[in-house]
Amino acid sequence: MPIPAANDPQALRQAVLDHMHVGMTNQTLLAEEGGPLLMESAEGIYVTDVEGNKFIDGISGMYFRNAGHGREEIAKAIYDQLTSISMNVYSGATPKTIQLAAKLAEIAPGDLSRTFFCQGGSEANESSLKMAQAYHVRRGDKGRYKVISREGSYHGSTYGTMWLGGHPGFPRTDYQPKPANVVTVGQPHYYHDTYGASSAEENGERAALEIEKAILFEGPESVSAVIGEPVSQPLGGVVPPSNYWPMVREICDKYGVLLIFDEVITGFGRLGEWFGADFVGVTPDIMSFAKGITSGYFPVGGSISTQKIADSFAGGPDKVWSHMYTYSAHPGGAAAAFANLAIVERENLVENARVRGEQISESLDEMKAKHPIIGDTRGVGLIQGIEFVKDRETKEHFDASVGVNAMLTEELRTRGVWIRVPAYILPLAPPLTITADQTDELTGIIDEALGAVERRLGVEA
Repeated sequence: MPIPAANDPQALRQAVLDHMHVGMTNQTLLAEEGGPLLMESAEGIYVTDVEGNKFIDGISGMYFRNAGHGREEIAKAIYDQLTSISMNVYSGATPKTIQLAAKLAEIAPGDLSRTFFCQGGSEANESSLKMAQAYHVRRGDKGRYKVISREGSYHGSTYGTMWLGGHPGFPRTDYQPKPANVVTVGQPHYYHDTYGASSAEENGERAALEIEKAILFEGPESVSAVIGEPVSQPLGGVVPPSNYWPMVREICDKYGVLLIFDEVITGFGRLGEWFGADFVGVTPDIMSFAKGITSGYFPVGGSISTQKIADSFAGGPDKVWSHMYTYSAHPGGAAAAFANLAIVERENLVENARVRGEQISESLDEMKAKHPIIGDTRGVGLIQGIEFVKDRETKEHFDASVGVNAMLTEELRTRGVWIRVPAYILPLAPPLTITADQTDELTGIIDEALGAVERRLGVEA
């Protein structure tokens, strides 16, 4: 089969079906949907396909296009860097990457100050977990190898990270066995309370105490770290009550367990604060990041630690942290990050995320009062979600065979919004550049699409 021309949509779609593994779907499902979105150009919050159809990018690519599409200054910064020095040498470092590490130390919460760079979120969380365990080894606690994570979280797709949490759209049935070091607990999610709590605060307290119970059950001397997102994405932006993370921080300190924040999605402005740690008022020992640091213009991730953690790896050869990746600290990625962060600061995009988030929350509240299939709306800043249900009283979801998520994806697409709706959550995470008028356009289309789905289901408003 010849290589398809870039301006031949039919041939391109067939080539995808014949030659590509597309993440979290397959060629059969893609064919039923008419093929993937074939993007030709993008600007701001919009993407345009090869046939000239224009869509609002309601999911920021995959929660990463913070500064919006079409940022030529980021592309130019990458080009200029690569024409100067395009890659590290072993045990070398480039000025731009060093400058980025210093910039992160300046803007990161609390005393987070030393960064290990990698290529993406999964690698960042793998690195954070390895850093935590190595820290304990350096301190003489070799038995601390277990990791406590929470249901309803997502921390990556590598074999180690995929078992952390419990994302409804990422089943683990193909991959066995579960790693022996993974311990899973619940997290505060009052809409689906499992603790018998009478308030969100009590729900948060009991979720935190479940972590302490797990530490004691496993034996504190065997637990390395607790990992979690300040605000969890998979279930549509689950915001914990204000007492939760401070309690978890105290519990970790009490038993000598490290706290890792996964800020791959929440970092760099998406919550209306620079980082989720700022939003919840707690500084972790290690913070994983990726996505928004470059707005996805170059694959960059990393783990930033406190000086206390970093000092454990200082000294002779026996103190070295034995970890690296081939493309760690790539100068092209550092250049992209620097240019991207300059845009975020110059255009006040963190504050815009906060204000636009409040606007979206108001619209979602109005939709909930209008649409019976909405069970709950939640989130903060520009990571929010709608949970749709068959029955509001029981909170029962539609059977997967009904295909409500596919219906909603289709209705959004026909109206000019690109969000591939997974399971029973409509995620909402547009670029941080979205304006007030564009926000109204986006929420208006979602409102219309929900109404269309209800009509297809025979649900009366």
